[in-house]
Amino acid sequence: MTQPGRPTISLGLKPDAPPPEIPCRRSGHLRRWAGRVYAGYLVLRTALLALSVLATSIVVTSLVGGLIESATTRLALGLGAAVVLPLVVRWRLRLVVSRRLQHRPRLGGVWFLVACNALTLLVLCLGFSDATGRAMRRRGDWFLGEADGWLPRRYRRSLATASGWMERFDLPPEAKVIAEAALPQDPPRPVYQEGKPLPPEQPTPLVAWFHPLLGPRAAPPNSATRFGAPRPGVRPRECELGHCGIDLVQREGSPVFAVLDGVVVQAVRNEAAGGIAGRFIRLSHKEGAAFTSYIHLRDLRSDLRVGTKVRGGEVIGTLGRTGCRQSGAHLHFALAVKHGGGVRYIDPEPLVAGWRLPTLAPGPLVAEGEPRGVGDVGRSSAPSSPSTPAPIILTSEEPEDLRPHRGAPEGREQAQIPTTVDVDEGI
Repeated sequence: MTQPGRPTISLGLKPDAPPPEIPCRRSGHLRRWAGRVYAGYLVLRTALLALSVLATSIVVTSLVGGLIESATTRLALGLGAAVVLPLVVRWRLRLVVSRRLQHRPRLGGVWFLVACNALTLLVLCLGFSDATGRAMRRRGDWFLGEADGWLPRRYRRSLATASGWMERFDLPPEAKVIAEAALPQDPPRPVYQEGKPLPPEQPTPLVAWFHPLLGPRAAPPNSATRFGAPRPGVRPRECELGHCGIDLVQREGSPVFAVLDGVVVQAVRNEAAGGIAGRFIRLSHKEGAAFTSYIHLRDLRSDLRVGTKVRGGEVIGTLGRTGCRQSGAHLHFALAVKHGGGVRYIDPEPLVAGWRLPTLAPGPLVAEGEPRGVGDVGRSSAPSSPSTPAPIILTSEEPEDLRPHRGAPEGREQAQIPTTVDVDEGI
């Protein structure tokens, strides 16, 4: 406001014009930081969306994989549960709310997808943890196939940890016989009597199962080698898509061990007669309460035949690929328990992971017809001596006393070895 009679100085500005803006360096820094924060927010939102969709798809495809063999159908169901279903729920929810409140809520699409997938994972992993953990352990890596790079190995290791946290491996009632604790039982303590020597301590009884292969501990390398993997033909219901056992991979010729004391009920050395099973051995344990099968063997121990008793941890053959059409050398190991009038197969992978590793007794493994000291695992070039254990003889031919004799009188019974494997073996 000017006073009357006093001169005014004009700066060339209108009275109501705003003051000129003064450049400030802080405003530029703030804009840059705001842009970085927003870019980080976009990256975080995209990463959460991708991870939630991927995790839900993997869990859902693993669960339905026990019933559906087609990879395309599995993938379609997984993406439908992770993307299509949340979008349909969002559309329906917005429609219902807009009709009742005369206002259509925004319900951001990205965060709604993340929230729905997180809720789905919580329900499946916590509400149905046992079934989800079992499905993830068996088929959580189905989309990787047989890939064995650094990233697939890290993924499978993380998958095993997560599935082990969720799964609670409960054996059926008829299989409790194979769950006996491998812990020593306290024997009765000796009683001291005056004037008499202290009786010797009795050995501590120990009930334990052995891993069928030497260390390092072998496990099925991918989903195609685990229990329930797809196999052709009609299979028992408990085997899901057909594979009634697990495939353990080691070097061809590695020794194969009996997992427990048992009796030989089948020993097939004729590869052609064994069909897709090749050469194999089937053992009965605990008076017929449990059975184990060792399939695709290269050689069998020469003294094994129907009725032969074996001890747990003894060598019964060597790992091979007999009967295999496309896959490499591996051991198909199956575990079954008596169930009603037949048998019921059990997934042995969680059990094998806890069985103790066997040790190879000193002494060579010698294939019949080969010189001692030449060959595979455990063989020694030193000649046998009275202090050296006798070598374990391996053979792929029928023993002489089990071969048909020419000119045998009619009516004479010849010892026979069963040469067929059960059609439901799921090898």
